[in-house]
Amino acid sequence: MQGTSDARQTMESQDELHGGVVRQRGNVMGKNIQEQNNGSNETTPEPNKELSPTSSKGSSVVLILLLLMVGITWGIAATAYFGVVDYKVLVARSSSISTSDMTSCMSLIYPTNYPFVRRPLKTFGSLLIDIDESLYNLFIAKEQASYIDKRRSVAMVTPYNRITFSIKETEKVVTERGEPPVMSQDNQPSKEGETTNENMKTADKDERDNTLKQTEGKVKVKDTAQDPTKSKNSTPKKTKKPTTKTTDGTVPKKKKNPPDPLTSEKDIPILKQLREAEKLLKSKQAAKAKAAYQKLVSSNPESPMARFGKAESLFQQAEQERSNKLLQECIQAYNEVAELATCPPALKKKALLTKAERQTFLGHLRAALLTKTQLARDFPNDEKVLNQLGVAYLMIGQNDKAKQVFETVLDIHPGDGFALVHLGFIIKIKGDWMKSIEYLLPGVTSLEEGTQEGKFYFHLGDALYRTNRTKEADEIYKLGAERGLFRSKFQRSLYNVERLQSRPFWTPQQAKVVDYVKKLEKNWKTIRDEALKMMDVKKGLFVNEDENLRNTGEWRQFTLYQRGKKDAACSRVPKTCSILEQMPNAVGCTRGQVKYSIMMPGTHIWPHTGPTNCRLRMHLGLVIPTTGDGVRLRCADDIRTWEEGKVLIFDDSFEHEVWQQADTFRLILIVDVWHPDITKREKRTLTPI
Repeated sequence: MQGTSDARQTMESQDELHGGVVRQRGNVMGKNIQEQNNGSNETTPEPNKELSPTSSKGSSVVLILLLLMVGITWGIAATAYFGVVDYKVLVARSSSISTSDMTSCMSLIYPTNYPFVRRPLKTFGSLLIDIDESLYNLFIAKEQASYIDKRRSVAMVTPYNRITFSIKETEKVVTERGEPPVMSQDNQPSKEGETTNENMKTADKDERDNTLKQTEGKVKVKDTAQDPTKSKNSTPKKTKKPTTKTTDGTVPKKKKNPPDPLTSEKDIPILKQLREAEKLLKSKQAAKAKAAYQKLVSSNPESPMARFGKAESLFQQAEQERSNKLLQECIQAYNEVAELATCPPALKKKALLTKAERQTFLGHLRAALLTKTQLARDFPNDEKVLNQLGVAYLMIGQNDKAKQVFETVLDIHPGDGFALVHLGFIIKIKGDWMKSIEYLLPGVTSLEEGTQEGKFYFHLGDALYRTNRTKEADEIYKLGAERGLFRSKFQRSLYNVERLQSRPFWTPQQAKVVDYVKKLEKNWKTIRDEALKMMDVKKGLFVNEDENLRNTGEWRQFTLYQRGKKDAACSRVPKTCSILEQMPNAVGCTRGQVKYSIMMPGTHIWPHTGPTNCRLRMHLGLVIPTTGDGVRLRCADDIRTWEEGKVLIFDDSFEHEVWQQADTFRLILIVDVWHPDITKREKRTLTPI
């Protein structure tokens, strides 16, 4: 009994090593041995003494034990293979037991004096371990094959370089595609790749959903984990943008839009109605807009914006109906805006500037000057107001006062481009070319509003040329042409009709003045003789050229027609004027002149251009000296000379220059005619020059 007790204790101490299978074996065997010992009082037989094989009771016990062990073993194998029992843990424990350990265990359970039992059990123990190892290898092979199949199925529906395979949710992506679980040398999953069957199923499902999101060359795994408490159709919460904090940790207050400087407190209650009226104005419905604004003025007489809108609608209606009466009402409406006590300063300035602009449009230059003078008193340091006042003085010919205003602007705002170009223009007209460049050049290059006009490039280039800076002058002219201020480097007229064809020299046929040329050339001696009678300098009929175009020498003119109007001087040369009256496109040219021109020897005329491309200029040679170096005319880059009794036609909108280097005077008749492409309507409507 003592041996049996020791054997039972030894068996129980080995249960943790053998697992559930060994525990079952020991319990069954121990019970049978105990029953045998309790049922017999005989002493233990000697080892070399054989028992009778005919004992039916011993044979039955052995057979039952064998059948029971086989059934248990195969039952475990079947359940493990089909995933019912986690066989890996069981085999992990039992596979570490060697055959000798199993035999020793059996010898402790079963007495050594029963060799008929021990030998079969020893053989069966070895067989059991072999079966265990075979089943484990089979299980591992099955798991690896399943993993490869699943990996291949995912790869078939997803691009290879956009897939990552993950066994655990915490697995990190270290390459562009994931790696399979890392296996140890004994074919056991390492701790890093270890997982259970349940987790393996979850991981297999997740493998189909995890994708790589490539951004800027980095691989990111799309997280497909979902909160089980949320439904599939639940809408994700909007994430709030991080709040920017100041250096002291406080959240800065949201900036409010600055108030409209044109809006008064009296306008706020009717802002909606003002916007609706403004929409009508923008859609060119002037009459409806005027009615809407008038209604607002009647109900809100102190609203500056309502009155300003009324003035704007009146101007739009005046344009549409071409009505000077409406334009006068418009000017009065702007004045009412400025006189309101509730009018904001910004709106008052805008209203008065617009009023002065409308007055200038009507030709009321003195009235516009008074309006701008009022503005200058209210805004004495506003450069825009002062600049407009200077322009108003220029328009009425008070250049000295304009000069003072622009100098005041530069004292308050040094470097103001608008004041620079206008002050340079005034100085250049006075003849101080060097000083004018000091203002014109920085003013033009400032590119400020109001500085990119052809006249400033024109006078800057002219001043540079007259101070022997010819290359710089040429660059300024080129720059003006590139910026669209001139038609070309040579054609620098400022009052143009763009569609007109242009060339430096023209034939009578091209200019469509064949009849005019014939009349002039046929009567050239009559025209000459009347001119020679008028050449008495003492009578003062021939006056000096007043456009400051003469470089050296003497150049005088005797005008007969100007801006389409006949001059009183025609009474002194009646025959000539009677011939000219037969040329309506000449005497009726509001952008031209008809005059005698006399030039003394040693005269040089600076390169210059006429003001417009709407005319062509005919020169009839009356007295043309041929002595000395003669007389020459350059137009663009073509140089020609005159002939007595012949007409020379050129386009004076191109740069032209004259040299008189003969021994006696040169006398010609200048006759301007309309450009052949000018229409009858344009002849009536173009502003006279």
